[in-house]
Amino acid sequence: MQCANYKAIINSAITLLIFFNFEVNKYNMFSTRIFLIILVMISTSSSAQNIHGIKIGVGASHLFDLYEGPLDENVTIGNVNYNKTDIDLKGLNGNYCNFDIGLSALIELKMNQNSSLTSSYIKGTMTSQFDNQYAISNLDILNIGYRRYFKSYSDSSKARLSPFVEISAGLTFYNAERHFVKDQSLFSKTESYILNTSISPGCLINLTSKISIFAAPNFIINFSDDIDGYGNHGLDIMLSSTIGLTYNL
Repeated sequence: MQCANYKAIINSAITLLIFFNFEVNKYNMFSTRIFLIILVMISTSSSAQNIHGIKIGVGASHLFDLYEGPLDENVTIGNVNYNKTDIDLKGLNGNYCNFDIGLSALIELKMNQNSSLTSSYIKGTMTSQFDNQYAISNLDILNIGYRRYFKSYSDSSKARLSPFVEISAGLTFYNAERHFVKDQSLFSKTESYILNTSISPGCLINLTSKISIFAAPNFIINFSDDIDGYGNHGLDIMLSSTIGLTYNL
């Protein structure tokens, strides 16, 4: 049974990678692929005859654009070279920023007592602003990851506390607009997908044998700075802070 369980987990990971690369440029097919990925993970894991090793969860995620500072770039036009400084936007930094809340879904496949394979999906809108510009970014973030649990602790109410750390990688789909603050006119638009990696320290609290709550800040590195509506060079770092509920099947 143990061998079958590992085989099922590996098959699920391979299936996710196939879907990541299959017609990934067709943004309107994204929701369909997510649904199929979830179905495949559940059916493959069930074949391992260890249904108790599967958790599904939902949560609310606060999306926050972290500030990386001004972006200096060397530009050449003809025989003339000069330095250009681009504006980097940040969250909760003006009248056109909101406290952005997205929705998240999670599937966790237990590998052993202390580790698991995860697949997560976050959908939401992230706003950011700096100086004379602001951005509205519609995001879909899909990741697969590895979660490692540390020693569990029990309090007087017998609820079990399980701290963990998770590393993951995946894709960020974005459709963003950048505007001028003065008259709200459109400055630029971007729409595409990029690779991301993330690290998340968190905590799981088992309320019963079936139900748990979790909280985790998730630092996401997007390997492009285009997600805020303008094609700067470099990376874009964001924070997704999630509180959610899981159910052990």
